Amino acid sequence: MARNLYLETNRSMSPLAVVLNIAIVVGIVGIIVYWVRRFAVFLGYKAIEADVMKVCELLRCQPVRDQSDVSLAGYYGGRPTYIRFSHRVDTPGLDIRMSVPATFNFSIMPKSAKVVGVGKDLARTGVAALDSRFVSRADDAVEVRMWLGTKDAQTRLEQLCCSSQTGLSIKDKSMELSELTIPEFTANHVADHLESMSALARRVQDMPGASDIKIDPVPSVGSSLVIRVALAGALVSLLTLLYVQPVQRLSGPVNQDAAIAHNSGVEPGDAARIQQLFGWHVAKADDFSNLASSFLHARNFEISGRVVANFSGRPKANDAAYLLLNDQGQRRVSMLAGGTVAYDARFPRVDLLARIPKSHVAKIQWSVAPQFSPDGDALLVIQNAEDPTASLVLLKHGVQTYSARPVDFTRIDLSPE
Repeated sequence: MARNLYLETNRSMSPLAVVLNIAIVVGIVGIIVYWVRRFAVFLGYKAIEADVMKVCELLRCQPVRDQSDVSLAGYYGGRPTYIRFSHRVDTPGLDIRMSVPATFNFSIMPKSAKVVGVGKDLARTGVAALDSRFVSRADDAVEVRMWLGTKDAQTRLEQLCCSSQTGLSIKDKSMELSELTIPEFTANHVADHLESMSALARRVQDMPGASDIKIDPVPSVGSSLVIRVALAGALVSLLTLLYVQPVQRLSGPVNQDAAIAHNSGVEPGDAARIQQLFGWHVAKADDFSNLASSFLHARNFEISGRVVANFSGRPKANDAAYLLLNDQGQRRVSMLAGGTVAYDARFPRVDLLARIPKSHVAKIQWSVAPQFSPDGDALLVIQNAEDPTASLVLLKHGVQTYSARPVDFTRIDLSPE
């Protein structure tokens, strides 16, 4: 009887329903396999998972687990590129290696690291700010000068050497950048480095003899049979469901990034650059103390956590800085210049932000003076409106952002130029 019931049930099911049931089961298996694999890849790296996936989009690859590290292998600007994130104490936290047809060896390492790089002889980059803080070595100084012979190339190198924890070397047909620890706002940081490395790689490609060097492609890594079958099943399930069920359109698309930007109060264009905005919002009038509000009101400034300025010094620049707050009472200052995040840090207390016009910076009395004059306007960060000495000034110079401390922020001329 059971057998007859089984046969009767199968007779009542259409071939399409059978296919749908099978596809749904295989699709579920595919989803399970995918998430189990992803969990294994990011075990211990959950904090940077979203950032790593954004970098994967740039390289058009999938992350893999290599022992205790997370590795990526793909292409950026058409060049084989390998990235490794690591928590091991004996390994750089971030390592980026890009294949280049280099005919020379070169390295630039921070003096504080006391690490001997590649290259037989000491060399100079031609950038005073780098040569004072880093040690450069090369086998042929003439080739290095040719490679760094443009202002753009020097700026790109300065951008890569963004801290005393960074080192860069060119050897064995690869350009390799290493940082001691995994940086904050990882996706933006890595994307900026990739763009600068790609620009320097184009300079390498134009060097004499570079056309004779063959670059090996990224080794192909095939998916397992189980994953292939599971993904195929998920695709069949989706197509079948679309065929069987009528199309339902949402009344309005839900865009999580746009929703976060809207809730935070950050301008959409700026929100696309600032990392980890979830839970943060721009300081509103109610978030300011009476003294901070009075300070802004006395100078006819809007009581707001957003400051519009020209930090980069470029013509018609529309830069901005934000005072952000979260539910834990933390304060965060994000400064954008030239379309990139120039500064982003958390503070236990910040009462307000204000623009210092470029022409007024030279008149400030300093307790800790800046290393360079700014390219454009400066940003005044008042940490305690009750203490005239509790403030700092952020100044953008080239690809770096420097901080300085004024003697008394109440004496700074903030009037428009």
